[in-house]
Amino acid sequence: MTGETSIARRLLTASLLVVLVAGAALLVRGQVPCEVLAAQPACQVALQPGPIEDTLGLITVSGTEVFPPTDGSLHLTTVAVQDDLGLTGWIGARTSPSVEVVPREQVYPPGFDRDEVAEINAAAMRDSQLVATIVVLESLGYELHPQGALVVAVQADAVTDELGVDDVIVAVDGDPVRESTEVVEAVQARSVGDRLDLQVRDASGTRTVQVVLGRNPDDPEVPYVGVLLTTDLDLPIDIEVDAGAIGGPSAGMVFALSLLELLEPGDLIDGRIIAGTGTLSRDGSVGGVGGVPQKVAGASAPANGSMSAEVFLVPWDNLDDAREAAVASDLLLVPVGTLDEAVAALEALREGREPAGSLLLAAS
Repeated sequence: MTGETSIARRLLTASLLVVLVAGAALLVRGQVPCEVLAAQPACQVALQPGPIEDTLGLITVSGTEVFPPTDGSLHLTTVAVQDDLGLTGWIGARTSPSVEVVPREQVYPPGFDRDEVAEINAAAMRDSQLVATIVVLESLGYELHPQGALVVAVQADAVTDELGVDDVIVAVDGDPVRESTEVVEAVQARSVGDRLDLQVRDASGTRTVQVVLGRNPDDPEVPYVGVLLTTDLDLPIDIEVDAGAIGGPSAGMVFALSLLELLEPGDLIDGRIIAGTGTLSRDGSVGGVGGVPQKVAGASAPANGSMSAEVFLVPWDNLDDAREAAVASDLLLVPVGTLDEAVAALEALREGREPAGSLLLAAS
């Protein structure tokens, strides 16, 4: 989680990737307040290896021919949060090689309840799926026609109450926008206190919403609106993803690889069990995430009966974190910085070559 300590405090940013939460730990009478003594069970949560999922089995594609592999799998990896730590559990978590204890506010920021965290996670997951879909379909030659930035959630501290879920932002200060990233870039190019005119489309027509950019609660120098966006787009083929309770943006790269495996003839994974993590940006770059040691450990010893991964694709930004993971079986770490690099790494494996920058993590 260290790479994703902020949770949806920026426009189109939802950084929490942990969604498996057990119980609720509250400060009890007689405990020292967290601002005085942060290292105590009520003030901390434990991040531990979570379940893995074969992403190929989560995706349903209709409207075109698909080419599912006959063998192998592409696993997304998760981190589980235990937030009901008693003293014994807290001590055990602090001494476990595959568990990390972090401040509670890193998972549940002040002012956010569990429902809001879940909403943010779900929105981030949906957006990661859509970004992966757009990147893959464009790479395969599909012509897409995005129609603006769709509001999928509004935070309680948003700078305006004139934006609502299902509104579509189609222009910023008169400049048309087609995708959510263009709105984000427009906001980031301004300063706190600047005024923006947003042209917004809804079921009744279009209107102009004027906003004054606020201060990001995580960084007062960063302009802030307080809404979560995704791109409004009618896809040329029907792609559905059933990710269940898994949330956050960190499976973007694995979703994209899974779509390429399904939509292109050939066998990208070549019968191997591949696991990985990493966000995927609109330009195809793979970004760092949190909880990587727990994800790597989980991939090497899945708790849900799946076979251990042979290869783990990790963002370059997280390679050092991955090296520190305690694994139950040997695992080849392959660092990647873009979706193209991830594809090239899998192609190298298929051809019997060693992917660039790869290293073997030996079972401990």
